[in-house]
Amino acid sequence: MTTAFALDNEPLYQAWKRDKLAEYPSSLADLLVEIADPFALTDRERSALLARCAKSNMALFRLLHPEKVQSNPLPALTAQLGIHELDRNLGAGEDGLSALTPGGSAYDPFAAYIPYRAAAIGWHTDGYYNPADHQVQSLCLYCERPAHEGGENELLDHELVYMQLRDRNPQWIATLMEKDVMTIPARLDAQGEVARPERSGPVFSVNAEGTLHTRFTNRHKSIRWRSDSATTEALAAFRQVLQEPSPYLFRGRLQSGWGLISNNVLHTRNAFRDLPDAEGRILYRARFFDRLPSR
Repeated sequence: MTTAFALDNEPLYQAWKRDKLAEYPSSLADLLVEIADPFALTDRERSALLARCAKSNMALFRLLHPEKVQSNPLPALTAQLGIHELDRNLGAGEDGLSALTPGGSAYDPFAAYIPYRAAAIGWHTDGYYNPADHQVQSLCLYCERPAHEGGENELLDHELVYMQLRDRNPQWIATLMEKDVMTIPARLDAQGEVARPERSGPVFSVNAEGTLHTRFTNRHKSIRWRSDSATTEALAAFRQVLQEPSPYLFRGRLQSGWGLISNNVLHTRNAFRDLPDAEGRILYRARFFDRLPSR
């Protein structure tokens, strides 16, 4: 399939670029959709969420009456949006959701992993350590209660990072699309046995339907980048884009009854703090192997 992300089709890429940037959201408010009942989306609410995801790969939602919600609305909401193939990772509960809060892992050895701590998390997409045939295509969050302090996110559409790199040097894209450019070493269990094998793959790849998938983490431990000058240069350029001021970078903190729907965009999380004797942060994550449908 010929797509805009193929380096040998510049006219198609330029047409896609014009459409992508036309009326692109300029603030978090542009991404926001208010929802009356997450268990029964109206056609307008569903269309508004999918339209924002089709444009910018992400949308925010705010429940108008979160105090009336008696159970986690994320499974019902995502099902109505057409994503069903949950990534039931080891840290998730029986419902396939992960509680990203200290002590929230359903699998004790994962309690020390950074998503289940209050520490900051750098730029990444979710599931970058997954096998090639089970990549996380969509990422959704729901905040039941924010932290007392901190916990803000930065969000950046991975297609715009691709665009900036390609416009500066298409060879960087070619390098980052190679299948051995980024490797996550094997994870060992407490007995020293391999719990997850080593995984290598590209940063950018094109899905069967012609959409762009991105696999990235800015971590410096437990990762191995291919050791050649082309990879070093392309990685430095990628990191430079993440550091540059951008009108397309969104910053904010999910409040009670707020959530994120996305095609696994690049994101960060600031460190957060809860008061010792008060109720702490509760934020749920759902990851899916299927991508949000277009409108």
